[in-house]
Amino acid sequence: MLAGITPRTERIAFLLLSAVVLAYVLARAVLVPVTHDEAMTFFVYVETDNFLPFQAHWDAGNHLLCTALAWLSYSAFGLKAWALRLPSVLAFLIYAAYAWHWGLRLRTPMIRWCLWAALLLMPFLLDFFSLFRGYGLTLAFWTMALYELCALLEERTTKRLLLTLLAAAGATFSSLSLITLWAAVLAITAVVILRRPMQVRPLILRIAGWLLLGAGPFLLAAAYAQALSVHGALYYGSANGILGATLPSLLHAMFGGSRLLAEGAVVLIVLAGTFVAWRAVRAPGPGFPKWALIVATGLLWADVLGRVILFHWNGTLYPEDRTALQWVPLFLLLFAFALDRQAVSTPAWKWLALVLLAFPLRTIATANLRTTTYWPEQAIPDAIFHAAATQQARSPRLLTIGAHHQMPACWGFGLRQRDLHLNAVDVSAFPHGGEDLLLIEPQRDSVPAGYHEVTMAPSGKLALYAHEQNISTTLLLDSTFTGERSDAEFKELWHPAIRSVQGRSFLVELNMVLRPDHEPMTGDLVVETNASDTTGHRNDVLFQFMRSPARSDSIHVVRRIPCVPMDAQRVVVYLWNPGGLWYSCSGRVRIHLVDNGPVPEASLKDDDIGDQ
Repeated sequence: MLAGITPRTERIAFLLLSAVVLAYVLARAVLVPVTHDEAMTFFVYVETDNFLPFQAHWDAGNHLLCTALAWLSYSAFGLKAWALRLPSVLAFLIYAAYAWHWGLRLRTPMIRWCLWAALLLMPFLLDFFSLFRGYGLTLAFWTMALYELCALLEERTTKRLLLTLLAAAGATFSSLSLITLWAAVLAITAVVILRRPMQVRPLILRIAGWLLLGAGPFLLAAAYAQALSVHGALYYGSANGILGATLPSLLHAMFGGSRLLAEGAVVLIVLAGTFVAWRAVRAPGPGFPKWALIVATGLLWADVLGRVILFHWNGTLYPEDRTALQWVPLFLLLFAFALDRQAVSTPAWKWLALVLLAFPLRTIATANLRTTTYWPEQAIPDAIFHAAATQQARSPRLLTIGAHHQMPACWGFGLRQRDLHLNAVDVSAFPHGGEDLLLIEPQRDSVPAGYHEVTMAPSGKLALYAHEQNISTTLLLDSTFTGERSDAEFKELWHPAIRSVQGRSFLVELNMVLRPDHEPMTGDLVVETNASDTTGHRNDVLFQFMRSPARSDSIHVVRRIPCVPMDAQRVVVYLWNPGGLWYSCSGRVRIHLVDNGPVPEASLKDDDIGDQ
């Protein structure tokens, strides 16, 4: 203990610190707007009830355990961001509990408290306990697996074995980036089972547990990861190596930047800790601290080696930022237990533990209840939605809205949350598509001429701009349509004679009621211009971004067709139903000519516009 601090006082202090951090995590889960990955995972996997491996859409963004738990929470509490994020929030309780256990294994009080502070207030990682992503669950289970593995090496009990296997499986099914570390854990546990003589019944029980909770799930995860790789959907990364990509990206995500000095310090600490671990291997006597140092060092180097082998074997990319977070607790444990071992004989070593305070200081300095650390521009606050709704209330037609490519899902989720009836955003020509409103990231996006700022998000990372002049249009076509019940992949809504539209820009306004046999209706509204067998312009918008399945809303959307090239061969607006769902529909299509350019000599009679 620190001087004058009793075990009871230390426990109370830790609980208070954990409670404060948990309150912060919970507040962020409620208040921070959803990110692109969260919203897309909801629309593609949770709302459709289709998230099981080998059946659902192929994408590593489907963090299987996290998605399944969020589906349960959504089923219980409905469409609320905090409901989707609840599993991650609860995972923090596991993480904090095992942070406590880890700290108790350190003999030096200063090192113990520095480790606790670093673990509980870890920059970047702390974000994920407030988000509907798998990384919070992964780190909670991974911290648990590491502790139980070290305890297994010390005690060799069946309970520790099963907890290790269960935690390692939970960590990897929350994020497949741990699969190489899971393989190493399985190898260690297999050695533990086979090396110690025991009676037949306990041996059979342990082997059965290893197969059911270890080898079996691992083979499933490995097969799924391989299938994702075949589909080009495995987690993202870099080919630039550990020192060229993984380490710099982690430092940048956690501290806002990466410097050669910082990278060198990390490498030096790992090498020094490895030397201490090597000496511990050769030293007599068992003990948890010794195993902790050896396991942290061994697994860190094993994963580095595994990544190199995988990259050169089949091109698996090196992990970056969030997909490399599992290395952070290994580094912290290596550092803390190496210092603790040295401080036994040389107490002055304990002062180096103060380096760990850089982690909580960074978290405190960047704490907020508005945005995530890594994707601040994706947080669309109430102020932006309300300002857009005010602009819409002043307009006689549905305003077009432009934004960058990761905003449609965030915008669609936000509209659904707030029950607002605004247009779906258009990313096809952002920021120069001429939309009425633009969602601009001030630090990155250039603001086109002719726009003025309407409002800025409190974070300063996102702003709403409005066009200073109203777009002038002329109604060319007003046509109704009906569709019999069908599972056809395509349904054309407008396919004009090409000579009647060349050289012109249009607004396509669609009012439509979709009646799927089963909600939600998945698929897209597509606006496409083709020239010389290539797609010159394409704009897709998911039906789920435009309607609420719970209310069976009608769709009201406006899409812009930029100036059709004179060599264009086809302009078409259609419904795309790639899932082959049975549905019927009815509605109205209006085609508006944008009055912004010369009119070709070709006549624009209604019968030239297309067959309805």
